[in-house]
Amino acid sequence: MGQFVILGLAAGFITTLGYAPQIVKGYRTGRMDDVSIFMPTLLMLGLGLWLTYGIVVNDFPIILWNAVAVVLNFIIIVMKLYYDKRNRNGVLPSNGGNGS
Repeated sequence: MGQFVILGLAAGFITTLGYAPQIVKGYRTGRMDDVSIFMPTLLMLGLGLWLTYGIVVNDFPIILWNAVAVVLNFIIIVMKLYYDKRNRNGVLPSNGGNGS
């Protein structure tokens, strides 16, 4: 494994890790009203194109981290739709959505 592959893996890990705080916060609070549905949808579309590109050029770091990022954005979208529907129907999170 060359030094540039390691660099790509490290960069992908760090940037993909950026999705975790939003997922954790949404799970803990049971709310995603401050998340726009368009951002993760557009990101998922772009990441899907990067994933396709990585497959075409056979670049492991691009394939790995874009696949992971697509899954994380899908989770954000599912959480957004689920929590918004649940909260719209009057079922509020037990902790009041205070972020703790």
